Amino acid sequence: MLSRESTGIPEAEARALVCDLDPEAKFESPEGGLLIAETSADPAAIEARVAFSRRVGVLVPEGRLEDEHVSLLRSGTYRVRVFGEGDGGKDEEAIIDSIAERVEGRVSLEAPDREVSAYVGERGRTYLAITTPCSMRQGWATRRPRSRAFFHPSAIFPKLSRALVNLSGVQPGEAFLDPFCGTGSLLIEASIVGAEPIGIDLARKMVRGARRNSIKYGQPWLGLVRADSRSLPIRQVGAVATDIPYGRASSAGGVKSSEILRSLVEGAPAVLPSGRKLVVMHPKSLEVEAGALRVEQELEIYIHRTLTRTITVMRRDATR
Repeated sequence: MLSRESTGIPEAEARALVCDLDPEAKFESPEGGLLIAETSADPAAIEARVAFSRRVGVLVPEGRLEDEHVSLLRSGTYRVRVFGEGDGGKDEEAIIDSIAERVEGRVSLEAPDREVSAYVGERGRTYLAITTPCSMRQGWATRRPRSRAFFHPSAIFPKLSRALVNLSGVQPGEAFLDPFCGTGSLLIEASIVGAEPIGIDLARKMVRGARRNSIKYGQPWLGLVRADSRSLPIRQVGAVATDIPYGRASSAGGVKSSEILRSLVEGAPAVLPSGRKLVVMHPKSLEVEAGALRVEQELEIYIHRTLTRTITVMRRDATR
């Protein structure tokens, strides 16, 4: 069950996470806020990482709880939550009551072991899934920019940072590079999902500040380097994701955003193995010339009335 932001990020992030675990996965999206995957991927691995989804779980076929589902729910505590575009004539209390009558288990509204998540579509069809919502509590508020040891107005929020990391396809134990790391927003989230972050920034103040943030969250990053990212001082990483500096608050060293973007795209293939990805968030006004990379998708995110950002996901193919 996807978050309802008016952007393609929720579905793109969910698809990326599933495909990283199961490249043969098949998808359907019968409702605007619902993505169903036929996959061998473990839902627990996805819910531990995903940022722009409300629930991740196992779909109940035909929306009817069978004996196996009832036994699972009775083995601990549970609750029922109803989501959707509209009730389609269905009463929320009626849905909850019918499930409670079938299960007859112990209810916990605050911290249930499991949840029956009901999604009511625009035409009234109800989809049921068994989920574990407590495992999706990511503690976003504890890592928002002003909660960090070092704050800068250019910092991006943890949910968006996590989505960029997830779109990059980096896996636990792999090196992850943010060549314009700023306060370390993406590095923090990459470390939480098990990657080994490397940050580069031109400004000494930013490198020192990012170091302070890594210490606050007890994260042993692989490294922080003060350098010009137009000449990457790194040999090879598993994925690259970044937010291109722009505006007066950024540490771009007087270099135009268009030049920064061009240099990054040209230099990324030298540090990315075949099949791995570069994810760049940049002003919509800037066009990406992929060169040796292949653009997989572009997603837009509205910042304010004068700025819309584009997230471009690129992959280095073996043939390029």
